[in-house]
Amino acid sequence: MTDDEDFIAGFLEVFEKNPQIFIEQPSAVDALKNLSNTISDMTDKSNEEVADAIGEWCEEYRNITNEINSIISRKLEPKPIKKEGQEPMLSNRYPSLA
Repeated sequence: MTDDEDFIAGFLEVFEKNPQIFIEQPSAVDALKNLSNTISDMTDKSNEEVADAIGEWCEEYRNITNEINSIISRKLEPKPIKKEGQEPMLSNRYPSLA
């Protein structure tokens, strides 16, 4: 994912999983309609332009921006867990039927 896609995904995740943060911000709920209209008009625009529009909207709502940045920073690249010389571990992913 690019930084723009990460930002868009972070915004959507905050919107879906933490909607109360929008309610806590003065006028954020009303302003969401304007943002929705702006994004709807951007169907032929790049992810960068959409992310910029969301970012400009978020400038008014610092707590929402902080929550998005927190989500983005938590999404780290997975690290390989197998170490040199370590035997492969098998796990039973199916429950016992007996």
